[in-house]
Amino acid sequence: MKKRMLKSVFAVAAAISGNLSLAWGQLPDGWDGDRLLALVDGDMAATAYADGKLHPIPTAKDVLFSIPQVVPSEETTRAQNTASVPNTVMGWPGSMVVSTDQRFAYVVSSRGSVAKSVSEFDDGVFSGMPVTETLSVIDLSTMTLAAEQSVCRKPMSVDIAPNNSWLLVACGDAMQELAIVPLVDGLPEPPRAIDLDLVSYSERDVDAGATYGKVHPSGASAAIVLSNRAVGLVRFEQDAEGVPLDGVAEAPIETKRWLSVGRWTKSGNHFLVADTGWGPAATDAVMNKNSDIVSFALSPDDTRRGVVSTARVSKSPEAMEFNRDKDLLAVVNMERTYLPGGFPTGLFRHRKASSLSLVKVDDETGELATLGKPMTFRGVLPEDAVFDADGDHIAVVVYQDHGRPRSDGWVTFFRIDGTGDNRRPVETGVRVPLPRGGHDLAAID
Repeated sequence: MKKRMLKSVFAVAAAISGNLSLAWGQLPDGWDGDRLLALVDGDMAATAYADGKLHPIPTAKDVLFSIPQVVPSEETTRAQNTASVPNTVMGWPGSMVVSTDQRFAYVVSSRGSVAKSVSEFDDGVFSGMPVTETLSVIDLSTMTLAAEQSVCRKPMSVDIAPNNSWLLVACGDAMQELAIVPLVDGLPEPPRAIDLDLVSYSERDVDAGATYGKVHPSGASAAIVLSNRAVGLVRFEQDAEGVPLDGVAEAPIETKRWLSVGRWTKSGNHFLVADTGWGPAATDAVMNKNSDIVSFALSPDDTRRGVVSTARVSKSPEAMEFNRDKDLLAVVNMERTYLPGGFPTGLFRHRKASSLSLVKVDDETGELATLGKPMTFRGVLPEDAVFDADGDHIAVVVYQDHGRPRSDGWVTFFRIDGTGDNRRPVETGVRVPLPRGGHDLAAID
């Protein structure tokens, strides 16, 4: 069959100190949707996780980019499709969510910026980068900051209720695991703190609070990941408008896995979580093996609890996303691309490419099945993926290129070939350039 070619039209700006600035780009032919949103962290190189070296870029900023379906006119300035907003890659993908009416983007940032004169942290970025409490709201019609407020210490993820009336913020704080932010006409009211009673959750080295949270499709409960180790269900007591007043957590399901993001199945009976294969020790992300997507029975309507299925993918599967039918997951495997070169990390394999896996999901049973082998592609620290509206294309954001710590990143596009169990991702060759630091995506219809 003749290969279908996609195209991308963009202008390339001049390179400054080895850093290519953003070029105008457009979504490729075949992409069903109006635009993509991409968060960019301007503070650090991907390899700073391993060696603490930030490799600062003097002109880099924390920015939200809008990538349109139609190329803007020459009269349109790039600033009209960008918004300055605090954000950080130091957390799992999940620091941005879009309102159900697509008027606003909500962004949380658990870490603040540092001066460009700071180039390295001897004790690592997790010790050096300052902790923050920020929720920002971007008006997507004008790409301007509509509101900003403190929500909790170290906000790790944000999600929105199905009725668009409140936000769930997972807080990396053992004294307050959740914050509920009521919304009035899309704008935030003062947050409501929820400190969960987790006496039964006792066997843990460090209590890092809630590291991820996702609202149930009913809006009456939520799944949370605790300290990257356990999965729990929180049932909400709600006011007359359906906004939670308080939450009661059931006994968490503890695992020996290192869990990142999660997604509810269509029925809401199962919660799927990516296991990165890491652990709390620094060497765990170096010695990691291929890992899994894990399906937990977690229905709020019955007492089923526990792992019902796993699907083997590849190394470091941090991010994943459903298609609109919710029968297929795109899983982004970072492999070991976050490791710098040189001795001894340069001796480890799987640093030279990332990969993408597809996982089939049975909504009724929660059973998972990996489709084919992972597809490798170029790029360091791919952080997030989204499907287009009709589910036949996938966008993946790449943090930066290989070899040069100040190199730019991009959004790369795949199409889905085949049907049923024969579905496979095919790289299109289309890339939309971004500055270094892209880490969260959202699709706008």
